[in-house]
Amino acid sequence: MSLDAIQQAEFVGQITRHQSMLRAYIISLMPGMDGVDDVLQEANVVLWEKREKFKPDTNFRAWACAIVRLEVKTHRRKMLRFAKVMLAEDLADQLAEHCEVPPAEVEERLRALNQCLGHLKEKERQLVEHRYFSKSSLEDFATNCGRPVESLRVSLFRIRAALKKCINGELAIKRANS
Repeated sequence: MSLDAIQQAEFVGQITRHQSMLRAYIISLMPGMDGVDDVLQEANVVLWEKREKFKPDTNFRAWACAIVRLEVKTHRRKMLRFAKVMLAEDLADQLAEHCEVPPAEVEERLRALNQCLGHLKEKERQLVEHRYFSKSSLEDFATNCGRPVESLRVSLFRIRAALKKCINGELAIKRANS
């Protein structure tokens, strides 16, 4: 094996050893956001493309995390451009894809969602409505309500988790009564 092939193999080993840590780091930077796997894949591509800039005796983890941080920022900018998704369509897609719900049950889940939205506190409902129905950014909403953007993202993550739990509970009650 040539020296270049050995160096490439060592670099691939570094990327492989750090995948779990990089994924966890991305999740910590994007709480409640979709696209973690996409960001990790993009970061891996950038790491590979920039492999010749990495100095072998330096901290690979720190170097990789710096690249991941930039990829997360890029992903956020892309998501802001495409943030014109309606709640029903977005939720229906997620339910059909992630929960493996047959299409016939999607409408039943949407009815349960509407009930669960009624259980939210006013501020939580405003945040959800802003996220899914407003054309302004989450940053603008953060400024208006005096909260950090990351705090709102964490709140959205928790609200979505609570809505999912509520929806499943509503469906279980309906099935028990059927």
